[in-house]
Amino acid sequence: MGEEINIIQSGWKHHALLAELGAATFFETFIDYHDENDLRQYINKTYNIEQLKKNVSDNRIHYFTAYDNEGDVGYIKLIDDVKPGGLEGKIIELEKIYVRKRGLGKHIGAALMQKAIDFSRQQGFEHLFLGVWQENVRAIKFYEKFGFKNFGTRKFVLGSQECDDFLMVLDL
Repeated sequence: MGEEINIIQSGWKHHALLAELGAATFFETFIDYHDENDLRQYINKTYNIEQLKKNVSDNRIHYFTAYDNEGDVGYIKLIDDVKPGGLEGKIIELEKIYVRKRGLGKHIGAALMQKAIDFSRQQGFEHLFLGVWQENVRAIKFYEKFGFKNFGTRKFVLGSQECDDFLMVLDL
């Protein structure tokens, strides 16, 4: 019998959890590929308590957290009405989708992605898009399994590094 995965919408009372979960999963995901100082600089800016309080107070930002039998294991962050070049219509961005290392291979990422797709459709969005580091082949293949297609590129600054991201879209 598989582990049960529960996904809940996270709000104000979850800001500290989201700060810790975001920082931990980002670090685990990229420590083997990037300079630790660059990672820490990005994490300190993006996942500090004040930034998370601001994010959860913004009604355009939606967080969902996944829990398994051991506790919190992953999350997604969606942002309403983002306007990337190359797309028209009502657009939502899947800005973050991360799973703790201990949760990899347990279909938690797939459950979170399905939550992002379902939520986006329920909210009436026409397109769900995301950015992914061009060298993250595993993530790109994961997104392609859900039907995402490349539609452009953008730069992503990580500390002293400038990374190239693919922009991928799923038509809803």
